[in-house]
Amino acid sequence: MTQQILVPIDGSASARKALAHAVLVQQATQAWIHLLHVPEIPVATDALGAMVGASPADYTPEKGRLTGERLLAEAWRAVSGGSDEVTYHVEEGRPAHVIVQLATNLGVDMIVMGSRGQSNLKSLMVGSVSHKVSHIAPCPVITLHIPD
Repeated sequence: MTQQILVPIDGSASARKALAHAVLVQQATQAWIHLLHVPEIPVATDALGAMVGASPADYTPEKGRLTGERLLAEAWRAVSGGSDEVTYHVEEGRPAHVIVQLATNLGVDMIVMGSRGQSNLKSLMVGSVSHKVSHIAPCPVITLHIPD
């Protein structure tokens, strides 16, 4: 029986679809859901910062964590049906690595995640996060995608 589910949330429509699916599994099995957000450090908008790929001067990891917590809370409120069987995690790092590491540390039974649907060429060259996770995760991975 599924006891714990990890759902990475990046704000995409596919991630919202994955969370809705995870909630259906939760309702059927009384599983605990762990929501994860891995902040993407924004690129500066000024000419020099953008040219060198620097982050904005006012960005801090604390701001990234707070933004991530708000994103997770909003996503959960939208689909939870009032359940409080959830834990929020905001972790920095390379998304695929962070997802697999947290899944391992928590001993989750399943990862349910969205696929952003990168173009075939880009996905072929750099690989998608969901593709990487599905190959190295310590548990089954369900990937949901909303086509363009």
